Amino acid sequence: MNDISAVHKRWWDTGEEAAAGTLYMVAVPIGNLGDFSARALTILSKVDLVACEEVQAAKRLFNSQNITSHFVSYRESGRDSAGERIVQELLNGKSAAYISGAGTPAVSDPGRDLAARCHQNGVRVVPVPGPSALAAALSCAGLPCRRFAFEGFLPRQSGERRRYLEQLAREERTMVFYEAPHRLLETVTEMLAVWGDRQVFLGRELTKKFEQCWLTDLQALTAHVQRTEVRGECVLIVTGAEQKEAEEESAVERYKADLEFLEGLGLGAKASAEILSRFRNLPRNSAKRLALSFFQ
Repeated sequence: MNDISAVHKRWWDTGEEAAAGTLYMVAVPIGNLGDFSARALTILSKVDLVACEEVQAAKRLFNSQNITSHFVSYRESGRDSAGERIVQELLNGKSAAYISGAGTPAVSDPGRDLAARCHQNGVRVVPVPGPSALAAALSCAGLPCRRFAFEGFLPRQSGERRRYLEQLAREERTMVFYEAPHRLLETVTEMLAVWGDRQVFLGRELTKKFEQCWLTDLQALTAHVQRTEVRGECVLIVTGAEQKEAEEESAVERYKADLEFLEGLGLGAKASAEILSRFRNLPRNSAKRLALSFFQ
């Protein structure tokens, strides 16, 4: 005789149970719902509670998969009190999942703090891997990714953002950024101004209907964004500084005090280069490049 429960078993039920006293960090689709893993759906349907930043958005996502759950708001503000309540539930034998708004949790969202709090209290934390905008963009960018630096969202204020980009000017690894569409023009314009032209990949609306994957350079991307309204969340991947460029930037830092002193005397780039070359025993061309970089 057929087991009726097996006949009506949901297609995605892997048979895995949600363990008591365990926090599951569950990846959810970044757009295409077909990217939901069977394991993620099973765990989300079986945990006692689900923590998330946006409860209403999470409810819509769960409704699309015919899953019901008890949701707990876990936002950047108020995460300490919410985190304490969630950990206490876990210590009392409940099971819980944390989901990001999209993709893999704890990457540019407060889930990291919840995971850390669980570790500190001896609560088991289990990953349920799946979709990730970071990994998806890197996989199709065609840029060097053996070594890369994930920088997440840049500061929103222009001055702070520019200083942050200046600090990254000598970074030789490929860099990955998340950006909102209404800030994209400001970001790529400042990247071009601070770093000069570099290869850049734009991943927009990844896995969604109007997905765009474009490998170009910062100059072309800036011009495109100036004349085109960009919609949807964006991932930017930019090549790092070439080794020679990084070395020159490092040299500017080494001789910065000298150049600041010469600038204080009212000297310009040409005169400062002559003095730097003579007293620091530098080739004239090198001293000239250093002075021009400092006085630009």
